[in-house]
Amino acid sequence: MGFDCFLLWFNNLQKEAPIMLKHPFYKYSFFILLIVDIAYALGLIIANSAPLTGGSALAATVWFITFYWVPVWSAAAVIFYLRNKHINKTALEWLIAVVFMALGNVLTDVLLTLLFDGHKSMGIFVVFNGLLWGSCIYLTSIFIESKKRVTAEKHALKQAQLATLRYQLNPHFMFNSLNTISAYIHTKPDLADEVLHELADILRYSLDTAEQQQIPLQQELTIIEKYLNIEKARFGDKLKVNYHIPNTLKNKTLPPLLIQPIIENAIKHNAKQTSLTLNITLSELSNGVKIVISDNGKGFTDDVLKCGYGKGIGMKNIMLRVNQLGQSKVLLSNDNGAVVTLELAL
Repeated sequence: MGFDCFLLWFNNLQKEAPIMLKHPFYKYSFFILLIVDIAYALGLIIANSAPLTGGSALAATVWFITFYWVPVWSAAAVIFYLRNKHINKTALEWLIAVVFMALGNVLTDVLLTLLFDGHKSMGIFVVFNGLLWGSCIYLTSIFIESKKRVTAEKHALKQAQLATLRYQLNPHFMFNSLNTISAYIHTKPDLADEVLHELADILRYSLDTAEQQQIPLQQELTIIEKYLNIEKARFGDKLKVNYHIPNTLKNKTLPPLLIQPIIENAIKHNAKQTSLTLNITLSELSNGVKIVISDNGKGFTDDVLKCGYGKGIGMKNIMLRVNQLGQSKVLLSNDNGAVVTLELAL
């Protein structure tokens, strides 16, 4: 019965070994333990306490394989196997690490005693040594895993926050777009149909880029043009847009839906203007791209310039998203209208 259980465990272990071996623990522990063993052997040689002979090289090899490598990897294999079976108990994992290290100590002691006449058995010390090394290695692994888990959770939270901010489409935009479609559906059905398709493309784009951190600038510009086509259906010739974008920058990448909310904000706050001209200017920085969006409207109020955004969610979301990109910033200013400058480190 016990042998059958062992065979079942061994067969399962063989199936899951390729997955487990991809774990960072297996990648780094082998080299770390090898360096420790070599450093120990070299230390003895430098201190003249052990000559460089074939016997000492063999002893170091046996020590590395049976004292470190086999026990550590075997313990880790059992622990990962149990975790895959949703058995995740710290005390049990610690006990497994200690037992395997103690067995490795016993095996090392026996082999060295058989291979070298002058070797003195460690006796009961192997148990203490297994307890010490097993505890140290397991606790170190737990600490590293904990740090990695915290880092991964922070990264996941950051990505979730960015995704949430990215896809909070301004309700005013949706409301105005649907109103435009409703207004023209009988009088100008072709225009209403065009606006409906442009709106569908924007919504599809927001879904298609849900998992993408960066998209080509040309793709973002296409969506901006679709958005502006919807707004031009509302405002007609009152809205003019000038692009100043070098062709060399169109292959650059940037976070999706980063420019559109700024343009939307400019149009929303100048809807009562007799005419509105938007300028979209891009230039290259040494570490990224500079995007300047300006208009000839009424400009930002002092309160907005002071805090960096107004009461709406559009500009506030842009600020939060850019701040999470690192080494990027948003600058607000007035120059015959509002000016928004994005300096993106890409």
